[in-house]
Amino acid sequence: MKYKSDLRVTLNSLLPISYLNQGKAAKIISQLGPDDVKIIVKNNEPMAAIIPIARFSELIEKEEILEGKI
Repeated sequence: MKYKSDLRVTLNSLLPISYLNQGKAAKIISQLGPDDVKIIVKNNEPMAAIIPIARFSELIEKEEILEGKI
């Protein structure tokens, strides 16, 4: 079932902000795959995302295309 797979991916992407406060940021970043996204949660609310720089660059380029800058 795709639903279970999607749910598992979503749950695995959530990280409490306390992980970053505990000095685990380097480990989290080093284990990040090219298509991975980690969602940082504070007080049960998504606050930020960690994505690979290549993916970030792609998003910026797509945004510039949509805005007509390229």
